[in-house]
Amino acid sequence: AAPGCGGRAVANPSVMSYRELRNFAECMRALGYPRVVSMESFRTPNFELVADCLEFLVTRYDETAVVEGDISAEADRVRFLKNVNEVFAQKARARLNLKRLYSADGVAVKELLKIADVLRKAVLAADEDDDDERDETSADDNVGEDFDAFADFDARATRALASDITDAGAATHDALRLEKEELREA
Repeated sequence: AAPGCGGRAVANPSVMSYRELRNFAECMRALGYPRVVSMESFRTPNFELVADCLEFLVTRYDETAVVEGDISAEADRVRFLKNVNEVFAQKARARLNLKRLYSADGVAVKELLKIADVLRKAVLAADEDDDDERDETSADDNVGEDFDAFADFDARATRALASDITDAGAATHDALRLEKEELREA
């Protein structure tokens, strides 16, 4: 079971907990989801809400990603879930349990919470970075402090790190090329 937005894991994966649903609702609210996710939303299967949440999470994760939104037939729902899973597998390296999502009840919340939690943490981290930048900008407004930012800068260490990174990238590239050739031979 997946922990979420400060929640703890649940032993039985087929039962939705109140905490998970509350955490999911908080995550969606924090991400700016326009609809209200109530505690009763997932007591009965509600695929339309699951699909809407997934579309929101996909566009929130990657604005350029497009998923087919038609969910009128069973085959369309399966195609929609596969497309969403493919986007998250490629972009976020996260696999979703499509059977749980298709059930569209409390069990689907666990899968939705996986992505919502990652996005919420990213938003919080971005907000903290923005706050840090604002603090640095206000400190840089003082004329005497403009050059203090470079006092700890070590050019030699930076060049050495850049060289190490380039060497590691080249070694990785060579290793992947060799692996690709070995796979072709096999």
